[in-house]
Amino acid sequence: MTKISNILNIDDSTYPLDERKYFQNEFEKKQIVIGHTFTEDMRHYIGWQNRYNGKYKKNAAFTIDVNGNIYQHFDSKYYSNFVGLRGVDEKIIGITLINKGWLIKNDETNEYVDYLNNPYNGKVVRRRWRNKTYWAPYSKKQIESLVKLCKYLCNKYGIQLKTLGHNTKTDNVFDYEGVVFRSNYMTEYTDLSPAFDFLDFKNKLELNSEKDERID
Repeated sequence: MTKISNILNIDDSTYPLDERKYFQNEFEKKQIVIGHTFTEDMRHYIGWQNRYNGKYKKNAAFTIDVNGNIYQHFDSKYYSNFVGLRGVDEKIIGITLINKGWLIKNDETNEYVDYLNNPYNGKVVRRRWRNKTYWAPYSKKQIESLVKLCKYLCNKYGIQLKTLGHNTKTDNVFDYEGVVFRSNYMTEYTDLSPAFDFLDFKNKLELNSEKDERID
């Protein structure tokens, strides 16, 4: 566990990725890109470990779980194929939130399952977006930790402390300097979903009080 300050702890020892799972080249960081895991726990990490004979590189430098715990998988000065675009991935830092994503409702039983047909029993957000209607919510503790982590990383790498504030595809998003979401890059991505409060995140991220943002 690495204690960055009295308000930010990063666990860099519980879920590490070995050097076969990311690229050990350093580029200037211009952007933080946020996505989610499509799981309700850390099983996405198991997938990262096992796919492609242990050489899977489409992962993130950080995961934030529903309790707000931050896990670092590799040094954020390096990069992975988090977005999947050459020339973009080298300059970003990927953060993924544990979240089931889109859900399927059985109208006869009024029950929900995820995209792998696993039962889902939590709260549901209903909003039509990208041909999906039902979504798993993000937790308040996740958002609190996400804001703190983004501020820390922006300060460390000189990334602008601002965000687009929405999840829709954006032309020339690769030129944007700040914090964006995977869904800003491609319509195929559904993370982050409409269950995320983008305006609230924008307001909290761009708030720049001395009390809150002095992370050295």
